Amino acid sequence: MTDLTVWQTAPFDAIIDHILPRYHETHRRQLDEILPLAEKVARVHAQTFNPQILPLVQYIDSELRGHMMKEERMLFPMIKQGVGRGAAMPIKVMMHEHQDHEQAITQLTELTDNFTPPAHACGSWQRLYANLRELTKDLRNHIELENEILFARVMQL
Repeated sequence: MTDLTVWQTAPFDAIIDHILPRYHETHRRQLDEILPLAEKVARVHAQTFNPQILPLVQYIDSELRGHMMKEERMLFPMIKQGVGRGAAMPIKVMMHEHQDHEQAITQLTELTDNFTPPAHACGSWQRLYANLRELTKDLRNHIELENEILFARVMQL
């Protein structure tokens, strides 16, 4: 992650206005490419591709999209309106969901041998693992910025 200190004193609006394009829009683009790629690799390599990976990727896609929608429609507008600690319950829900995302990332990392494609992996399989590695790295940075900076600061009000 880049240096988080820049966000330690930034206005909440600025942090949210950074999160939306840098992480939310990026994750949607990443998932738009990853999901069909995972489906293709699972189908073409049904004999050798771990059958647990595709359902996990589908779960991550669904959960992450729902999570981001809740932040965009409910939590971020509350924060921008200056609700402060009045946003404690939605923040706790989002942080709990972040824990679920972390668990899914850990499971995906294990199932993919740390995103290392097998020697016989085709280009699509290699691209899938590279894209999953990038998504999980971005998602961890996203979660850190929200939990450690944005949510922590809002809860101090």
